[in-house]
Amino acid sequence: MTSKIISVCVIVFLAFLTIIEGMSLRGLAVDPRCRCIETESRRIGKHIKSVELFPPSPHCKDLEIIATLMTTGQEICLDPSAPWVKKIIDRIIVNRKP
Repeated sequence: MTSKIISVCVIVFLAFLTIIEGMSLRGLAVDPRCRCIETESRRIGKHIKSVELFPPSPHCKDLEIIATLMTTGQEICLDPSAPWVKKIIDRIIVNRKP
């Protein structure tokens, strides 16, 4: 009987730790996986409102570039190997330097 109670307590404690860890990652805006499943390589430069760069991390080995569109606010993942996307990245890096 005592061993069953201890086993249940251990299982509940481990479940609690798992939930807390998952919540802490979301609270820090860290997603435990890649954000981009598919990427867009077509030119959409004139429709872009803003661009965010997410460098490779332990959660995702890929460089992720997410563009927000002006008209709809939709977020689209851009292909980092597309030539026009490389130019955008270069402009962002140049503008960030003091």
